Amino acid sequence: MGLFGAIGSAISSAVSGVCRAASSFVSGVGSALISFASKAIGIVGSLATKAAGFIGMVATLPLGPLGPIAGTIIQQVMIHLVSKAIEYLTKKLGIIKERDKVEEVGYRVEEAQKHDDWKRQEDFKSFEEYYAYLKEQIPDDKIDRKKLAANRTEYTILGMMELTNGLENRMEIKMPEEFLFEIGRSRMEPNEILAIVDAFKFLGSDTVYISDYLKGKLTREENIKIEDALLVSLRKYYPDKDDDYFYERLGVMRMASRDDMKLAEVYEDKLTDENLKRIEREGKISEDL
Repeated sequence: MGLFGAIGSAISSAVSGVCRAASSFVSGVGSALISFASKAIGIVGSLATKAAGFIGMVATLPLGPLGPIAGTIIQQVMIHLVSKAIEYLTKKLGIIKERDKVEEVGYRVEEAQKHDDWKRQEDFKSFEEYYAYLKEQIPDDKIDRKKLAANRTEYTILGMMELTNGLENRMEIKMPEEFLFEIGRSRMEPNEILAIVDAFKFLGSDTVYISDYLKGKLTREENIKIEDALLVSLRKYYPDKDDDYFYERLGVMRMASRDDMKLAEVYEDKLTDENLKRIEREGKISEDL
């Protein structure tokens, strides 16, 4: 075959393996969430459907110029980043306790659906009250840690949607899965998330439709109105930054929303040789990312 032929064959084999791992990772998570959504009832069923929609968006990342290897790494880092940002904000607002974890939220919510005699989420005024009840029904020492570890990504995404629901109720504005996806695409900080939410509340919107703004789907007048509100809000959360910084950051968000190559730049520090090799070997990267 020759040296170059052998190298080419090895590369092709490695990439094929990564493609299979990427496909298995996404399809497995998506299938589990869709299956759960079909069985869950009420608010939980609706949020499980949103969770499946979110993973469907994440599943698009290995396509196009990113390629399967970089896309798979970014998929997993994005899920971790968005879920931890939402977890942080719910802790900051007192919706969950400091020791609570997003994947444990998903685990408890999923387990609760198996008990017809338990109270449902609809029976409580807030997610905060509902989750306090779930922690009484399933205390920490009753969590099946092996099951949680085996299904961590599914529980993480389901828990993220539940916590997002808690944030929506507390902040009185909808945060659709498209917004969560944009949080991941540009690696938004928690304060950037709050600034964006505040901007849309100031505009009188009942939904954070930032994706339409970032992708340039709005009229010039609408874009100006939203950008002005974003600048006012960002100044409040980042008093030490100047407008040049904000314009640059908003520019990165727009480009990352529209261009997969810019998205790859946003996550460049995660596309390490170590992570590439782990994806090839295990189909996943480390939990601590």
